[in-house]
Amino acid sequence: MSTMLDPRVAQRSAWKCRPAIGSVLLPLLLLLALLPALLAADDPPQAADGSPDLAADEAAAEAWPMFRGSLAGTGRSAAHVTLPLVERWHRQIDKTAFEATPVIAGGRIFLGDLDGTFHCLDLADGRTLWSKKSEAGFPSAAAVSAAPGRTTVVVGDGAGLVRAFDAADGTELWTHQTGGEISGGPTLIDAPDGPRVLIGSQDATLSCLAVGDGAIHWTHSIADQIRCSPTVAAGKVLLAGCDGKLHVIDAHSGVEDLAVPIDGPTGTTPAAAGGRVLFGSEGGVFWAIDVVAGKPAWKLAPSGSSQAYRSSAAIAGGLALVGTRGRAVEAFAIADGTRAWRQAMRGRVDGSPVIVHDAATPGDLLAIVGDSAGKIVALRSSDGEKLWEFDAGSGFASSPAVAAGSVVMAADDGTVWCFVATP
Repeated sequence: MSTMLDPRVAQRSAWKCRPAIGSVLLPLLLLLALLPALLAADDPPQAADGSPDLAADEAAAEAWPMFRGSLAGTGRSAAHVTLPLVERWHRQIDKTAFEATPVIAGGRIFLGDLDGTFHCLDLADGRTLWSKKSEAGFPSAAAVSAAPGRTTVVVGDGAGLVRAFDAADGTELWTHQTGGEISGGPTLIDAPDGPRVLIGSQDATLSCLAVGDGAIHWTHSIADQIRCSPTVAAGKVLLAGCDGKLHVIDAHSGVEDLAVPIDGPTGTTPAAAGGRVLFGSEGGVFWAIDVVAGKPAWKLAPSGSSQAYRSSAAIAGGLALVGTRGRAVEAFAIADGTRAWRQAMRGRVDGSPVIVHDAATPGDLLAIVGDSAGKIVALRSSDGEKLWEFDAGSGFASSPAVAAGSVVMAADDGTVWCFVATP
């Protein structure tokens, strides 16, 4: 297979937000009153090694329902995987390319392509169960709500249209028009009156919609584009914006509690862990924000050249793992930002690592990620050692999805890959 980037995805290398618009002083006394226990920062649950216990922030082993798996954006699955992975199937979908990360539920893969087709594939063999055509492409992941009575798939497209489909047959249930491209996947939250979906747009607006009928519960606008998926922890939406701020918004009302300046734009999805919010920026800085204090706990630039972060961080024990455009995967200590390790890759790593449990070594975690040169690897999260690799031939901007014993990835050349653990 060719490793040349499809023209539809090559434009990612020139991605940038508009300059940040202004800044405001943080009313710290008010913030402390509003957020006394946000993210359980005072006394987070501890694992055996003293690191934050993130079991509650894992996707269930049988599903990967949204871009980063869970509300907290940890990129972590409860699945136990035995290496080496082996190919179960792959399928080339002609004349298209993928930038979106697959989502998985009920033995089905839901995935939109850049030429405007939204696919529902059988996880067992990759065959098409249904598909829907749109005039605009799908640059971001979908989200799957398994509410009682009906499983609903919500996805936004490049023209800013949010659609909800019945997962069973693809019937369109409702639509919602925003004013800009949907670059970040939806996030699903529960509410007393039924499930809701949070979705941001490049029109700088975050919308909270009812999953059942698309009714608007609230909207919240910031000063510049929203390109990330919303992260949710302790009832707060964590939104890293192109306006150079981390926004903390009440998930029920849409009222902003605080905005922490981060010196520049970002489109990556924050990961929440032990009272801190972790993400990289377009300026090549990796941030850990202490939300209760309303200020950075630490920040640092990547080793080597200062390349933008397009990869969202994953949480593995006391480490934050993230890909860099400097052709590497890096791991930082959540506590103080110490660089634990750096593993070189063949290409840029714009996709986000996914963390799974190593079935062969109880207690160990593995990070699975692909790069722009088509290399997929499994790294031991504690030290970055490469334990498995596969050459897919065409690059990845999207991230893995893990569910029901399968690892699914979608490539720049329109190929969907499915791997399973060695029996």
